[in-house]
Amino acid sequence: MIADTSIEAYREHKDSGKVGAQASAILKMMKPDEDYSRKELARITGFELASVCGRVNEMLSIGLIDELPTRKCKITGKNIHPVKLKAQHVTYSQTASLF
Repeated sequence: MIADTSIEAYREHKDSGKVGAQASAILKMMKPDEDYSRKELARITGFELASVCGRVNEMLSIGLIDELPTRKCKITGKNIHPVKLKAQHVTYSQTASLF
């Protein structure tokens, strides 16, 4: 189950405008058991890479996602630090009310 503090932090940031539509769309596309490079997130969401990078940085700063150890990007082959939903997060269908 999602930690109450994570839900509360997300709602506060969403209500304040700090987490917008793009961040919500990115979170909706992320599966709890997968990690993603920023380029991979750009591809699956259709957003520009710069937009994804900005939203990922915001979500990292408020604790919605974690940055993981280095791996190769599936698109570029470059070493990257992928991101993943926090361990407390569950499937989108269980968090849909947050968005």
